[in-house]
Amino acid sequence: MQFEPIDLIKEVYRQTKLLRMHPPYVTRLVKLLYLADVEWRRAHGGEPIANLTWKFLHFGPYANELADLLGGPDVEVKELEHGKEVRSFNFPDDDGETTLPSEVVSLVRQLVSNWGDVPLNKLLDHVYFDTEPMENAKRYELLDFSVLIALPAVKKPLFNQAKIAELRKAVTSRVKDLHLTRNGIHIPSIEVSGEGFWDDEADPLPLPSDILVRHSAE
Repeated sequence: MQFEPIDLIKEVYRQTKLLRMHPPYVTRLVKLLYLADVEWRRAHGGEPIANLTWKFLHFGPYANELADLLGGPDVEVKELEHGKEVRSFNFPDDDGETTLPSEVVSLVRQLVSNWGDVPLNKLLDHVYFDTEPMENAKRYELLDFSVLIALPAVKKPLFNQAKIAELRKAVTSRVKDLHLTRNGIHIPSIEVSGEGFWDDEADPLPLPSDILVRHSAE
């Protein structure tokens, strides 16, 4: 099953808000979407997370399907120092809910947590040098996701039901032999002379003044 890119974008912004991070500008956003697609394909036999065709363009992985969204009415252009312009999405406030399944939400949250506020060059280095589709990518050509290393399969633990039944039988027999009950062990109370010394409200015994002097001198 594939998900709409705009829903993934909204989830990225939702997670940055929940994690109290600065909302990502477009360059960081696109790289987070790429990483989401990489990890989703890795865990789902190569199935893409969305209908995104990734190419190696000027600034790394980019999908042409994002063009309309990145130039849409939800994108706000800001001018920084020295006249540099940046773009980010400005979604209206909502109730903070999402329609994406928990597995997608968990993946996006992990990526935002790991890369949402690191220096951009560190994120770009990870994308360029630590993701398999970019290792031998050629500029302007499609990225090859077939080179992804799949996650190792998690083996379900095997339980020998016959052995478990045998152990339960042995424990039951041993409990019967020891005459154990669910009521626990009962120990008769013993009157202890001087138990008042354990009373928290009892006045502490005064110590000789010379002991206090020696202690403070040490």
